This record gives sequence, C-alpha cells and structure tokens, in this order.
Amino acid sequence: MKSIPRGSAGRIFSTASGSLLLLMVLINAAPNGAYSQTRRQSIIFAVSSESGDASMDAIAILDGKTLRAPYQDDERDHQRFGDQYLAAGTVYRLMFGGGEAGTVTVNKWGLGCETLHAQATLKTTARIGGKVWALATNSELLGKRPSSRRAPTASERAAVMTLMKSIYSQHRTPVDLIESIKVTNLTATDLNGDGKYEIIGSFALAAKNKFERDLFLIATPQATGMRAEFVKFQAYQPPPEGFLSSIDFIDQLDIDGDGVAEVFATGGGFDGYALLVFKKVNGQWRQIYDMAGDAC
Repeated sequence: MKSIPRGSAGRIFSTASGSLLLLMVLINAAPNGAYSQTRRQSIIFAVSSESGDASMDAIAILDGKTLRAPYQDDERDHQRFGDQYLAAGTVYRLMFGGGEAGTVTVNKWGLGCETLHAQATLKTTARIGGKVWALATNSELLGKRPSSRRAPTASERAAVMTLMKSIYSQHRTPVDLIESIKVTNLTATDLNGDGKYEIIGSFALAAKNKFERDLFLIATPQATGMRAEFVKFQAYQPPPEGFLSSIDFIDQLDIDGDGVAEVFATGGGFDGYALLVFKKVNGQWRQIYDMAGDAC
C-alpha cells in the first residue's frame, strides 16, 4: 500500500476543509430557497371546468404540514413556476371529495392579470363544472381515502335548509326575505372518514336595496337535524360595481394527516377573488391560509 508523506496529509486535510467551508458559504448565500426550488415540491391546485375545458390555479405549496404561496409576484418567479409545474403534458392526480378521482393534464399556461392559469384536460367520472370544482396534486401521499362527495339527500337538504334559515333569522334578516335566500352550492362530503357526511353550503340573499347577506356553512348531522360547525355570515353593501364577498366550496383534502380534511374555498373580492383554506383546530374551524387570485 502506498503511504502518504506526513506533510502531504496535512495539506490534503487543509484543502478538503477549505473546500467544505466554501460549499457551506455558497449554500448559505443561496437566495430564498433557490436550492429547494430545484426539486418538485408537493403542490395543490384548484380545478374548475366550463364547457368541458378545465382550468388550474395554484393554491399552495405544501411544505411539510404548512401551506405557503406557490410563487412570488414577479415575472422571473412566474416563469420558474410555469416551467417547473405547468409544462405541457404534466399529469396531476385529481382529488374529489378527499380521494383520487382521475387525472388532469396540463395543456398550456399563461399569466392572467396577476396570477398564473393553466388550461388542462380532465380524465375523470366526477361531474366537474360550474360551481362544482376539484383539487389536483402531484403528491402521492395525499388523498388516500376513498372519494366521498355527492349531492345531499332530500332529508339532508331539508335539515340544512332549516338550519340555514335559523342562522339568517339570528342575524336579524327580515322574515319576508327568508324565502328569497338562494342556494349557490350545497355539497355532502365526509370530512373525517367516519362515514357520516357533513354538509357544506353557500347561500346568498340580495335585498331590493342591494344589501347583501351571504352565508358559508359547515354543518354536521345531529339526531334528525343538522348542527352548525362553522358559520361565516356576511352582511354588507356591495360597491357600485357589484363585487361580492361570498365564499364558495372548492373541495376537501386532509393535507396534514390528522384525520380531518381541510376545506378549500374561493372568496369573492373587489374585481378579483381569493383561494382560502379552513382547518379544524381544537374542535373549531378557522381560516388558516389565503392566496390572492386574479384581480383585473
């Protein structure tokens, strides 16, 4: 075996130490996670469809159990995100009712007024369209429960309608307006895998004076009726342009593995919208995340 001279060993160790120190300096100097962006992280999209054409909007990157913005509001990061996650032909798992229900394939992407959008092709038996949206992800760990999402039964609908009218009355809605409340979305879905379906609903009431009363409701079965688990009631005068602040259900997905799915929704705003996430924390639902959508 060839021996290394004593003086040479010290020089080799010194050179290796210097190289290691230089590498550590370079890594620490990397801007805002540039190294982590070289790998595809878990991401969650909102998926909608009109006339058979699907659209995808990025909601969040899932960093461990934490949601964070998928990209920064600058042209360079838009391009990075589009190249990394929205390249034509990229296939994502479609989530519907907390479980896998097909795939969605990216066709092309572009920049809207402020955020990125992708056109895509759906392959699913789920009836996605109008107010019925879905989620998509590249994660192989999410959405392992069976899909559980359907229209409410007649008895479920009757029970939640009774609960909804009670909530509107508690918020001093005039009696003669109660029957004018419109259901904009009503979905039955099992949020915690116990086989009992919660009801998630959105309701709207516009009075003749244009005063708006919106309700976003998560209700759970109780005896022969329904009990409210989360109530977001908004009473307001919309701006002259008519933009509303109503909240509508997208879908549900357990992102942190605690057994209770998070609820994803859209929220209206002035000339735009937001993508929202609600989580049940210590028995109480609360909003944990929002991502600004397009505002033109």
